[in-house]
Amino acid sequence: MKKIMIVWLVACVLLPFSGCAAQQEQSEQTAKVNEKIENPLNNLETTYFSETEKNPVSIENLEYDIQTGHFLVGTENSNRIELYYPQIDTVSALPDGVEQSIWLEQIKSDFQKTELFRQAAMTFYMEQTANMTEEEMNTEQLFVDSRYRIQTANSKIISAVYQEGVSRLGRPADYSAVGITVSLAENRALQINEMITDFDALLTLLETDQFTPIPYFENETMPFHQLMQTMPYMREEIVEILKNNNKRAMFTETEEGAEILWENRVFEWYLWDNQLVIVYIEDGYNHQYSIELEKIREIIEDSFYQNYIEV
Repeated sequence: MKKIMIVWLVACVLLPFSGCAAQQEQSEQTAKVNEKIENPLNNLETTYFSETEKNPVSIENLEYDIQTGHFLVGTENSNRIELYYPQIDTVSALPDGVEQSIWLEQIKSDFQKTELFRQAAMTFYMEQTANMTEEEMNTEQLFVDSRYRIQTANSKIISAVYQEGVSRLGRPADYSAVGITVSLAENRALQINEMITDFDALLTLLETDQFTPIPYFENETMPFHQLMQTMPYMREEIVEILKNNNKRAMFTETEEGAEILWENRVFEWYLWDNQLVIVYIEDGYNHQYSIELEKIREIIEDSFYQNYIEV
């Protein structure tokens, strides 16, 4: 019974992509015409992930397992989307004899968590293709790669970071990062403005280099105060962006009030054990900075700390 339910869970996770079969078939046909095309992302460097593999997050004592979900469309020589994301499994940890209603509820819960991580893996791809026409999607050679690392896993949250790349044939590859922290009890992604109570104080810590730069690929990350000098934002704008869950939004006034015309990611964040990591996103690069949670305890919301950090 348990094996059947687990198989069904995997099927549920993959089901949303069944509609991609036609696109995959078309990609395979295109591949026959473009057999010599090389995927520009084949040499995507993941030095950052290799370094953190030395101290992997342990899930041995947790009541769930984390498998790797894989979304693949296309072939090596045609439009190719290859995404990896965490797939949560608490069903296999349930004891034998559990009522079917509990099994079904747990499967639903696992699916909801996994879907959040899958959506995070799709973030950069969706951004890059949002303004492409259907004709462009079918004619331009597009390569997408998204890989993740679990940085925190405990009884309350799972926090992950993705390194992602998108390349159109004949153009330089674009890279980005995505962070996500999921509440296991609530099956939802947590927002940074739920966590931080004073963003002016947070930015002060960043601009006075109290955060530690994390190397990006094989390059050293510049101190944050130097990075600020390259940003196209005033200090007050950066504070507002952080308050707005790391996004810069453009509003327009209507008869019914303000509406968002567009918004783009500027910062990302995730939790790495006892550290908060802030990621600044710019074209082709991302810059990551970490600080110990105890150093910012005074600006962490008490309920957030108790509900999601204290274990």
